[in-house]
Amino acid sequence: MDYRTLFFTYLASLTVYAAFTTLLALRNRKVHGLNWIAGSLLVSVIKFALQGLEGHVPTLFSSLIANELYLLSFAMQMLGLRWFVVKTPLRHRWPLILVGFLASLYAVLYLFKIPYIANLINIPVLVILGVTAWILLRNGSGLFYQASRWAAAFLLGEMLVSTYRAVLTNLFYVKPWMVVNGQHDARWLSSLMAMMFFATCVFMSDLWFFFVELQVELVEQARTDALTGALNRRAFYLDADREISRGLRAGKNLSLLVLDIDDFKSMNDTYGHAAGDRVLQQLVERIKSILRAQDLLARTGGEEFAILLPDTCCELAKAVAERICASLQALNLTFDGTRCLISVSIGVAEMTPSLTVFEKVLQQADAAMYAAKRAGKNRIVTFENIPPPNNTEFSSIAPSA
Repeated sequence: MDYRTLFFTYLASLTVYAAFTTLLALRNRKVHGLNWIAGSLLVSVIKFALQGLEGHVPTLFSSLIANELYLLSFAMQMLGLRWFVVKTPLRHRWPLILVGFLASLYAVLYLFKIPYIANLINIPVLVILGVTAWILLRNGSGLFYQASRWAAAFLLGEMLVSTYRAVLTNLFYVKPWMVVNGQHDARWLSSLMAMMFFATCVFMSDLWFFFVELQVELVEQARTDALTGALNRRAFYLDADREISRGLRAGKNLSLLVLDIDDFKSMNDTYGHAAGDRVLQQLVERIKSILRAQDLLARTGGEEFAILLPDTCCELAKAVAERICASLQALNLTFDGTRCLISVSIGVAEMTPSLTVFEKVLQQADAAMYAAKRAGKNRIVTFENIPPPNNTEFSSIAPSA
């Protein structure tokens, strides 16, 4: 296959990849990794299009700008793949600043016709490929494990081929505009085919990451309450059983909070259901800001929530409940010009060696919550503080003094 046929075949394929990925990105804007990858492919299409116009446009476009776009596309690809497995912004901006600096330096040296400046593009590309593979191998876990391993393997393959082409460039095409002579070099053509193969494999891996992300989102939707983002009852029960089993094996304490928003029906009737929804969302947001990563928060009813606190005794659980009450009372929610005050009644129960069934612990915390309601609302009651004669009668709890 001659160079131009190979080149334009790949350009056509790349254009299809970019168009397909861009459409997916536009329909799934919250998947930021896909946005970066779509951008990377679009930049690559422009880069190859400029190279294809070599001889018809100034070398400033077909060589200088094309090579800089080449570096940019790999940097965007790294950011996209990183998002899927890390999902946090870059902590430092200096890598991106460095890429911009190298591109600027390359442009200056190119204009002065300095030999070997292709290394200012080739070496950063090799580094980016290696770093991207390292990020995937280090952070790819769970449902992303297989996709991360395969993508890393393809990136390392692309890195090896890019290294070989960088060596060819330094040996035979020391000035960027001399690369056009490689169109008749069998080594240049075969390595170009290898690059296209690995690049296509990486693109397929990009789609793999996207579909895994959709799978993760579906799993999350099946586990969470659509309105508040808290766990739903089924997921909470499953996770609670696992935490109780772990706590029993390790001999750790475990406590449960059950809380109910006071006078929530009246709030809905006064301000409307939209206001009630906002109250629920703000409540969950505040509680999540107080809890630890290992704590479980679930919406178990209309305005009722349960919180499982692993490795936490009853006294510490009560302290957490107090922080929740104080935080919710400080919420500044205004509806129709009137501030809406939020208070909750919270029941606290602790898992004991004789009480290892989650349903029983939940019953105790629920009983304590109803005791708090009957004692005047806006308070915390622990199960052990309910008068002894009523401890086993969950349907007739007397309020504690």
